[in-house]
Amino acid sequence: MNLNYQNLLIFTAGIIGTLLSSLLLDRWWRERTYDLNGKTVLMTGGSRGLGLVMARQLIEAGARLAICARDTTELERARTELEQRGGEVLVLPCNVTDQTQVEQMVQQVRDRFGAINILINNAGTDIVGPMETMTMEDYDDKPLEEFVFSGRWNQPSPLVKSH
Repeated sequence: MNLNYQNLLIFTAGIIGTLLSSLLLDRWWRERTYDLNGKTVLMTGGSRGLGLVMARQLIEAGARLAICARDTTELERARTELEQRGGEVLVLPCNVTDQTQVEQMVQQVRDRFGAINILINNAGTDIVGPMETMTMEDYDDKPLEEFVFSGRWNQPSPLVKSH
């Protein structure tokens, strides 16, 4: 019986060793694969909420960050916070439903940082109010709906080089 306990201990130690090795290998792989240090990230809707949370994480990962939003006050607040965290940040007011503004924003990011490595489309709208008083019409966002369903978002992006 003593031999069975010894085999069980050896087997358990092998499983634990394999698990720890797998976790370390996974961490090493993720750090190499997702190295954002020095990469340029353009994020729409990055001045508050989920966008700002992602912006903080991108700055911590060493990314150079360009964020856009419509509200310049929120953009400046986000810039201050992100720069205090040590980030290199460009903030640009932009309404992403306006193609001309988007093209100008992309050019400004390229002028400042060069190539854009990552694009995060986070801009959107939210509806605030008690659920029991909301109607389906409250969820209609005509400008965004027209932008999304008009096909403008399917046309060549200003991020894509034309040949």
